[in-house]
Amino acid sequence: MGIVRCHSQAQRTMTLSELQAPKGLPELSKGYRNKHERSKYSNNWKSPEGKYSPEHWNTNSKYPKPLSNKMAFALLMELRKSQEGKNHLQYLQPELTKILDRKNPFPANININNIDSASLDELPGIGPSIARRILRFREKLGGFYSASQLIEIPKIDTTLAEVMSARITIDKSKLIPINEKVDFKQLYKHPYVGPNRAKILGPFFTQHPQLTKRIWLDMQGLSMEEKSKIEPYLRFIE
Repeated sequence: MGIVRCHSQAQRTMTLSELQAPKGLPELSKGYRNKHERSKYSNNWKSPEGKYSPEHWNTNSKYPKPLSNKMAFALLMELRKSQEGKNHLQYLQPELTKILDRKNPFPANININNIDSASLDELPGIGPSIARRILRFREKLGGFYSASQLIEIPKIDTTLAEVMSARITIDKSKLIPINEKVDFKQLYKHPYVGPNRAKILGPFFTQHPQLTKRIWLDMQGLSMEEKSKIEPYLRFIE
């Protein structure tokens, strides 16, 4: 796995070096090797017309084939991470996004509530760190009920979440209800509850072990918006 990742990183570095920076800016490959180096140059430069068009890539690149969807996605992620890459993002992102719109780089039907760390790590743009963040957030939630919840994961890239969410399937049977066996520690850690709401919900769930939707909707202390976010994690009786 490490050898494959190093090879992919070397390939991305080589491709980034082909997307030449305008005169006066450091080469992208240098900034990619040292992600913590901040650019000493101004951001207010303008790209020569056509510099970053697909025609320019095809005529000036060493690679005869167009960029694959996985390579386009990897380049987009690297450009968003590096300081120098952000200078080029406004010119490169539209073309890279077109490639991703034609073909999503993620495999179809990712079961986000069943997938394990190793399988997440193999997906495009996701390394061990991001995989851990996704699983940690899933554990705190008690499972995902919507693909849109990916964007709520702390420090996750918005583009990564948006592209990945298009391939997500949800198994709601895996959701862990928070009202069946009241655990104050779990309530405190739940992203939609937290300490303040836990002080309201803990006694409420204890008082209403047989919870109905009518009792839930009539409960005081939470807004309807807060209730709608928490509701998928509740088990009701008919």
